[in-house]
Order: sequence, then C-alpha cells, then structure tokens
Amino acid sequence: MGKADDSKGKTLTAAVKLFRQQGYHGTALHDILAAGGAPRGSLYFHFPKGKEEIGAGALSLAGEAVRQAIVQAAEKSDSAESFLVRIVRAMASDLERSDYREGCPIATTALETSAQSEMLGAATRTAFQKWELEIKRGLFRFGLTSGDADLVATMVLSQLEGALLLARTYRSLAPIQRAEEAVRLLAYAAKRAN
Repeated sequence: MGKADDSKGKTLTAAVKLFRQQGYHGTALHDILAAGGAPRGSLYFHFPKGKEEIGAGALSLAGEAVRQAIVQAAEKSDSAESFLVRIVRAMASDLERSDYREGCPIATTALETSAQSEMLGAATRTAFQKWELEIKRGLFRFGLTSGDADLVATMVLSQLEGALLLARTYRSLAPIQRAEEAVRLLAYAAKRAN
C-alpha cells in the first residue's frame, strides 16, 4: 500500500471509530485528522467533498468488515442456530471490549444523517442491505427456504440492532443475551417450518 493510500486508510479507520463512539455530528474534521495522524492537506486530496465523503467511506469500510464477519460466521457454523449465535456473540464481544462505547458501526450515523444526506443515507442503506443479504444467504445455506430466510434475516438484523442500542444504553450485555435467546427461537421455529 502506497503512502497516499496509507493516509486515506488511516483517515477512514479513525473516522469509523470516532463515528461509532460519538456519532457523525459529534465528530469534527480536526478529531479525525488527530486520530488518523494524517496531514490536513491529505484530507482534501483524498476527500475533496469533505466530511460527508469521509463519512460515506467510513460507513463503507465498517459495513464491509461486518459483512465479512457474517460470511465467516456462516462458514464456521454447522447450523442456522450456531450461525446466528456466532453473529450475536461477536457483536456482544465488540461492545464489551469497547466498554460499551462502540455499538453498531453504522447505526449512530444512520440515525443522525440518513434523512439529511443522500450520500450518507445511501451508504448506511447499502451496509444494512448487505448484512441482511449475508444473513439470508447463511440461513438459506442451512436449509431455510428463500422466503423464510429473507423474513428471518430481517427479524435477526432488527433484533440485533435493537439489542446493541439497549446494551450500549444500559451498559449491560443483558439485552444482547436476550437477543441471543430470541434468535435461537427464530432458528428453531424456522427449522420446524421447513
């Protein structure tokens, strides 16, 4: 990776972390520069549209990391239940490791900006749609019909996003632990229906 790419990557990585912790509007450009260690000139070189372009890039980077984690969870699992539990536990681990400062890497920015910025709204929609699709693919892989996998994927993603929000707010893993039980029930019910 060249020096220019390194500077861009550091900026995006810093933005992912900051947006996840304090939101898009709570993060200033100078915060991103300081955390990423990039010179101010590289910011305008790599991101001529400014903070909004950094936001879209950060959302894309974070979204892809989660999408890959979902794919890996499916590859390492032997059933729909173990697949879904693996996803829940990974999210719980990330939240706990951050001392409840970092929930979903997309949700905070999505809630703040998707109605105000088409660029950021598109990036958040794309991330969530990709996650939902990978959950669906994993469930289909474990024998759910396409229709059931589609329905369960939406339910699982909704359950996890809500659980992450509550867990971060309560500073407790209890909501995520209940979400794990809920996705186990969903997997069980879907398996019986097929």
